[in-house]
Amino acid sequence: MAIAQRETFSFSQGNVLAALIDATGITGPYFELFDVSVLTGAIAEERVQHRESYSGKRSLAVDFGISQDMTWNATLHSINTRNLALFTNGTSSDVEGGTVTGEVLPTELVAGDIIALDNPNVSGLTITDSAGTPIALAPENYELNAVHGSVKILSIPTSPAPIQPFKAAYSFTEYSQTAFLNAGQKQMALRYEGINLADNSNGVILDLYRVSAGLLTELALIADGTDVLGMPVTFTSLLDTRKPASGSLGRFGRLIQTGTAAI
Repeated sequence: MAIAQRETFSFSQGNVLAALIDATGITGPYFELFDVSVLTGAIAEERVQHRESYSGKRSLAVDFGISQDMTWNATLHSINTRNLALFTNGTSSDVEGGTVTGEVLPTELVAGDIIALDNPNVSGLTITDSAGTPIALAPENYELNAVHGSVKILSIPTSPAPIQPFKAAYSFTEYSQTAFLNAGQKQMALRYEGINLADNSNGVILDLYRVSAGLLTELALIADGTDVLGMPVTFTSLLDTRKPASGSLGRFGRLIQTGTAAI
């Protein structure tokens, strides 16, 4: 028996989940996008309109819709490698720690130059020149930024003068990275699992069966204020032909309110 409709207000928070859809149309397991502070949707319609030309009033005589679109905006606050890859058409990877020998540095270095090594999380750095019998630079000749993997040249010895290019040897620990714009656009299912604080903390579930992930609209890296940084992202709802055209679930998505039922 259906429950009668009642007045329901909304003030909800919850988790946003995503699941990648592969090339064969199979939806994988969901994973958390973690803290998402904004999730809004908008429906747009393309319409055909015609105004008559016989009355002198140009009244609207024809008006009907021919297409519908649904878009979603979210702000993610977890700037991890997977989230970055999803919304930059990129790939993420983990790099195991190891050792490097003979990494060639730029030529003609002078005091004040800063060099970025190939890896961060550096320890045990030694810099040698290119002489037949390599000569090591003294620690006072350079300054290592170990976390970021950069080296600032403080001075160049003059006697004997080293032969450039210099070469670096060091150890580094594991790290994660995201490469931008080196993969195709992702399709996924999106799911919101929330509670409505304005309705006795009843559950709210949004299922979007198939969406395409848009590129990041902004990637802020320097904070200036009293809140953490966020990543604004967009999704576009796509027709899911895996769902029956006449089914009660629709072919784009559904919103479930656990404390109410439709008449």
